[in-house]
Amino acid sequence: MILTAALIGAVVGAAAVFMLFRTGMLAERSGVAVLLSAIAVFYPVFAAIEEDWAAVLLHIGIFSGFTWLALQGFQKGMHILAGGLIAHGFFDIGIETINAPGPAWWPFFCAAIDIVMGVALIRLLQTGKIAP
Repeated sequence: MILTAALIGAVVGAAAVFMLFRTGMLAERSGVAVLLSAIAVFYPVFAAIEEDWAAVLLHIGIFSGFTWLALQGFQKGMHILAGGLIAHGFFDIGIETINAPGPAWWPFFCAAIDIVMGVALIRLLQTGKIAP
């Protein structure tokens, strides 16, 4: 189940960046900034569904950190947003070890999406296909 979730996440992440690139939506940073912030909102939602209010508060704090990072990336450059996505992917992997709220497969699915998207954005930046 975990490997399947990660493979599906990787395909979804690659497809998302491809679609965003092909449609010109990566011409500016705002969409990626919103995406980074939106990705981070899932854990507070999962914690609220489970009615674990301590976890809700914890994950709202973590969400706030990623939203701050999204704001920095919007203001300063796409490389920060790409790094933020990769960082969130590693956060997903790490949080799985402490019994994250939500479905058991979610951290691996989300990690794969985040890391694939971040790496793809870095590659597009390196090749000059998107503006920093």
